[in-house]
This record gives sequence, structure tokens and C-alpha cells, in this order.
Amino acid sequence: MHIREATPQDALCISHIIARSWRGAYQTLIDPVYLHRLPEEYWLPSTRSWLESGRMYGYIAEAAGIPAGCIICGRGRDDDHADWGEIASLYVLPEKMGSGIGSTLLHTALAALRADGYQRVYLWCIEGNHRAEAFYRRHGFRQTNDRVEYRIGSGNVTDIRFVLEAHHG
Repeated sequence: MHIREATPQDALCISHIIARSWRGAYQTLIDPVYLHRLPEEYWLPSTRSWLESGRMYGYIAEAAGIPAGCIICGRGRDDDHADWGEIASLYVLPEKMGSGIGSTLLHTALAALRADGYQRVYLWCIEGNHRAEAFYRRHGFRQTNDRVEYRIGSGNVTDIRFVLEAHHG
């Protein structure tokens, strides 16, 4: 496995990884009709904007030269956590889950955030995504009572904030 820094030119690749991951991980959490219709390019504009702005940065994990996972992180986007680092997205292709790619990407991002001076990091996780919730807990994150609910397709989805304070390693 090889980890490389993402550039704005990687935005389409990242969008494809996210779309495939959503279809694999969220089948029971998000409206299946919505997931089926979700364009592979859906995250292209936001990802390109984040990477071009310099406010967020990303990394791509390649397995045998093929992109298999991605992470985007940077200064917190939420007003009440603007002085925190944020993991904005972490996705691994469904067939590569459980292979250590997610952990490697998370450690890479946390090291970059720490190098930028962030001692506290947060992320949002879809409630009911038990695999992701367990993954973040194993890496020292703690679930908070912060929640945000929104509509995707024909259903409501709730995100839960997880935090990691004064992280090390």
C-alpha cells in the first residue's frame, strides 16, 4: 500500500471512491433508490474546492497502484469547532475494507493535523454505521451528544460527532 497526497486533479478519483463506498456501506442507512441514482461525480465540485482552497487537504491510498481509499481533513468547518481539526471524509472501497487502509489513512491525517497544531479533532459519522463507529472508537475517538439530522432521498439521516482530544501517536 502506498499513501500519497491528493491534489485538486484527484477530485474525480476521490468522488468515485466515496460513491462506491456509500453504495457499499450505507445500503441499510440511506434510501436505496437515492444510492442507486447517486452520480459518481457527486463530490467532484466540493472535493476540488476543498483541495484548491488549501483549507482542506487529502490523501489517497493505493493498493497495487490502484486508488483504494481516501481521506480529507483540515480546519474544522463547524463554527463551534473552528479551532479543531476535522476529518471531513474517510472512505475505503468496499472490497478493501478491513485491510488496514482506513487505519493508515486516519493515522496519516492525524499526523498532518498534529503538525498543523491541532490537538483536538472531530468528525461526523452516520448513526447506525456500527462498523465505522467501532473503527473510530478503536482509534481513540469518543462519541458526543452532538447530532445533526438531515434528509437524503426519502429518509432522514442523523450524524453523530466523534471527538479525539490531545491525541498522540
